Amino acid sequence: MFFEIIKEMRLKQWTKNLFVYAAILFHGDFFNVDLLIITTKVFFAFSFSASGIYFFNDICDIKKDRKNPKKSLRPIAAGKISKSQGYFFSALFIFCGLLIACHVSVFFLEIIFSYVILNFLYSLILKKIIIIDVFIISFGFVIRTVSGAVVANVPMTLWFILCVMFLSLFLALGKRRYDVFNLPVEKKNFHADFLDKLINIVTANLIICYAFFAVTSDQTNMIFSIPIVLYGIFYYLYVVTVKKEGGAPDEILYKEKPILFTVLIYTVFIILTRNTDLL
Repeated sequence: MFFEIIKEMRLKQWTKNLFVYAAILFHGDFFNVDLLIITTKVFFAFSFSASGIYFFNDICDIKKDRKNPKKSLRPIAAGKISKSQGYFFSALFIFCGLLIACHVSVFFLEIIFSYVILNFLYSLILKKIIIIDVFIISFGFVIRTVSGAVVANVPMTLWFILCVMFLSLFLALGKRRYDVFNLPVEKKNFHADFLDKLINIVTANLIICYAFFAVTSDQTNMIFSIPIVLYGIFYYLYVVTVKKEGGAPDEILYKEKPILFTVLIYTVFIILTRNTDLL
């Protein structure tokens, strides 16, 4: 049972919550111990809450998941965790997330509570509404990023928030494109050509917003990060359109070495740029 619970928690997807560190990373406070500790609390609050939501979501999708070759292997769909057990662990992990949020601030507790309610609505209703489902996923990333900035009391430009929004839309649309080619149900809701047009629009806006974010930064060296970002975007497009992957962005980070190295190189570049004393 223990390993089934761990599997259902989807620890690999906790990487999505690393967005909470964006604020202190770009502000040059990544090595500020106090801010790092409080941001880590934010990370675990989102992570445990998300795991609780995964249990709830899989209970809602149990019939559909059992028809899917990959999702049918999930513990709840496979019957290794019963519905009643699933509800219990969903409540338990969400409670853990809220408890951690209490130790951060009352305002952040309200954010986590709102995040949980939004995702419950997504599991029950919103994911069935075309386009809205993708925007909800994107909004989740924006909430994570802004939460990290608010809790750490670190300023964040509107250009960067727009970058996060378009990046998350880019990843979400890539996932939908993968579903169209691999899940018969999704073919009824989306068409590959339509998704390609949306991806093109989002990609163009992502590049423009990041360019403005870089050139308006107080660190002139940020302009040199643009080629790194372009390579990452272009390679991910290659993965989505040519290799027809993208169903699990968190897995692509591990499987596609060029993506992993790009993220690592970009992170090191930002740390060195924002912490010139390390040079």
